[in-house]
Amino acid sequence: MRKFLILTLLLTALVTEVQCIPIYKRGEFSFKSTKVKNAGGEITHVKVGAYVGSKLIDEFTTELNGTPMETTVDQIGQIAEPDLNNDGFPDVTVYLGYYGSHPNDSYYEALIWDEEQSCFLQADGYKELAEPMIDDKTHLVYTNLRDGPEARVIDYYGWLRNKIVHLRSETVRIDDSNPVDFSGLLDFPCYRFNAKLDGRISVIIAFQVTDGNLVAGYIYYPKAKTPAPIMLLGNVYHKDDGDYYYLSEYQSDGIVTGEVMLKHQVVDGWDNKIEGTWTNPQTLKEMKLTDISFSREMPTWFTKSLLAPEDPGNIGREYSFRKWHLGAEEYMGGHITFRAAGKNKVHFECVNAAHGIAEGSSEANRPAVLHGNWFEYHDVNECNYSFYAAFFPRFVVLVNTTDNSTLECFGAGASFEGIYIKVKQ
Repeated sequence: MRKFLILTLLLTALVTEVQCIPIYKRGEFSFKSTKVKNAGGEITHVKVGAYVGSKLIDEFTTELNGTPMETTVDQIGQIAEPDLNNDGFPDVTVYLGYYGSHPNDSYYEALIWDEEQSCFLQADGYKELAEPMIDDKTHLVYTNLRDGPEARVIDYYGWLRNKIVHLRSETVRIDDSNPVDFSGLLDFPCYRFNAKLDGRISVIIAFQVTDGNLVAGYIYYPKAKTPAPIMLLGNVYHKDDGDYYYLSEYQSDGIVTGEVMLKHQVVDGWDNKIEGTWTNPQTLKEMKLTDISFSREMPTWFTKSLLAPEDPGNIGREYSFRKWHLGAEEYMGGHITFRAAGKNKVHFECVNAAHGIAEGSSEANRPAVLHGNWFEYHDVNECNYSFYAAFFPRFVVLVNTTDNSTLECFGAGASFEGIYIKVKQ
C-alpha cells in the first residue's frame, strides 16, 4: 500500500505505450474516412486516415457493430472533432451507423488525442456506447436510454487515457419533477453492492474508488432501529482473478466496528461474480455476504463524495482511529494532531499503537508544507522515516513513503500508516 493516494495513473499496465515520431501539433491534422465492403457489397469496417498535409501519419480501422440501417449507410464514416475528454484538445469521432433496436441506437468510434506523445489513440470501449453525448456541466460522456415506458437510465463515463470508464448510473422517472441531484459525486467510479449478511440482514455497500485505489463510501443497514450510513474506508488491490476490497467500518469517533472484504470479478465482460464477508473485529464473528447484486447507481442518501480534497485552511486539529487488539484485549490505534504554522504549513504530533508503537513529530523549525490537500514529510525523529498525508473533509490518510528498513526507527515494524478520522475541527 504505497502512495495509493497519489492520483497519478500508472498507465503502462493499462494501455499499450505508443511512440509517435516525428512530432506534430494537434492543429496540423486532417482526416479522411473510407468504407470497407465485403464481397457482397456490405460495409463491414471503416478506415480513418490521419494526415498532416498530404502525408498519411496513421490509419485506424474499426469494425462495425453489425449491419446498419440502410437509411444511415451514406452517413457512415462522417467525422467530427469534439473535445471528448475535456483536456482542451479536439479529439475525433466517426459515425458507425444506426442499428434500429431503439431510438438511441447510433454508434461512433473515437480517436483520442494524446498531447504528451503528440498522436491519436484509438478509444477503448467507446464504440459500444449507444448515442454517446457530452454533458455541458460535468464534461463527462453520457448515454440516456429508456428503461421501460416510465423511466430513463443515464450512464456517465470518464476517460483513463484512451479507455472509457463507467462512472455511475442514474435512473430518472420521466414524470419526476424533482429528481435526486447526484452532481456532488466526483468523477470517480461508483460501486454499489446490495447484499445480505448470512442470508438474513439486509445491507447496502456503496463507495467510490480513486485512481490511486483509495476506497471511500458507506455501509447501510436499512432494517436497523435507526438506519444511517456508516463511513466505510479502505483500499482495493487488483489481481488477475479480480478486485479485492479491504474496508473498515468507522464510527464518527474513529472506532472500527466492522471489517468488510469483497472480491469482485467480471466474467466474460459482463457477468459480475461477487463474494465477501463482514467480520466483527472484537469477536471475530464472520458473516458471509449472500444474495449480492452490483450496480453503479448510488442510493439517494449518497449524493456527495467523501473524496473531495480538503481545503488547506480547514484541516482539523485531531484525527484518530481505534481497532480492537485481541492480544491486549482493548482498542488500540492511532492519533495525530495538527496545528497551524503559517500559510499552508502545519506542525504534527503522531502516535500509532495499532502494531507496536510509532511516535514522532515535526521539528520545531521545520513544519510540514502543504501542496493543496497533501504533504510529504522526511526524516521524522532523525531516522530517515518519511510519510505522505492526504486530507479529505472527514479523514486523513497516512502512507509510508520509505522502505521497510526505516521502520526500525520505531521498532517492531510500527509506522504512522493508517486512515484517521477527524474528531476535532
